[in-house]
Amino acid sequence: MKPVHLYLAALIAILLQPLIGLFTLFPFWRLGLPPLEVFLSYLMAVLLVAGLAVMLFGVPCFGMLYRTEKLGFLSLSGSGALIGALPYLVLGFPRSIDGYTANRTWHGDTAKLLANGEPMVMAWLNYAESALNFGIHGFSCGVVFYLFWRRYGIPLPAGQPRNT
Repeated sequence: MKPVHLYLAALIAILLQPLIGLFTLFPFWRLGLPPLEVFLSYLMAVLLVAGLAVMLFGVPCFGMLYRTEKLGFLSLSGSGALIGALPYLVLGFPRSIDGYTANRTWHGDTAKLLANGEPMVMAWLNYAESALNFGIHGFSCGVVFYLFWRRYGIPLPAGQPRNT
């Protein structure tokens, strides 16, 4: 793949992320649209985080899959989902906070988040939902990158099967 095509595929995958983010926030729109400065800040944050993730982890992952001839739809989209979700899975892990109790509304129901410092079912469900949202971002990024690569990339050498 020519370097121009590689970076163009990365740019397209990055620019798609705010659109995916708007769909993941769609349930909250019934509360009303945010002010313009909040909306623009959100878009810039998504572009910054997506850009860092794609350039620091996604492009090297693509190169490694390509060199080992493991590049395919499932491998790249799965890697994208893992790259998207892994930071939150590590940093957002529910932890104990001694003596702290908290409730939270989750999809219209109020439930205990922490009871006497211990994470409750609500904390784990919130953790899984957030990790899934980040994984969706990574998955969509991997799919777009792969589809662009299939359309404009360098084909594998003759006689080598493409893993899909």
